[in-house]
Amino acid sequence: MEFIFFPDPQSYDPQRGEFKDQTGDVGKEIKDLSKHHRDLYLRVKTFLEVLLKVSDLTPFLRIEQIYKFPKEYEDLYEMRIPKQARGGVFRIYFCMSLRKLNTLILLCAELKHKAKPMKLETAMQKMKQYKELVKQGVMS
Repeated sequence: MEFIFFPDPQSYDPQRGEFKDQTGDVGKEIKDLSKHHRDLYLRVKTFLEVLLKVSDLTPFLRIEQIYKFPKEYEDLYEMRIPKQARGGVFRIYFCMSLRKLNTLILLCAELKHKAKPMKLETAMQKMKQYKELVKQGVMS
């Protein structure tokens, strides 16, 4: 898989820096995590490194490490790292690239302590922005 940290139009390149050095909401949240929750940051980093090496999300969907939202949030997914934990779960909301195969558009993220997602509507807004930018030819 490849990652695009929305709104950066470039694919993530490990040569340009670590996940915590990326732009957008996801980059900011990962950077915050690296400062305040080092153990969880290392789990997130390891999970993302695993995803970089695969081309199929089906196994992650099956074990619910990645969740596909129902029809009202069509095309929106969520990574849960870890799947469940007492100290909280780091969630990354994303959609699939409309033009690049095996590319995830990382929209926004949050450290969850409550059951209800708090950035779900923000993720939907960012996904709409992304789709509009694709129509305009600005993003892939």
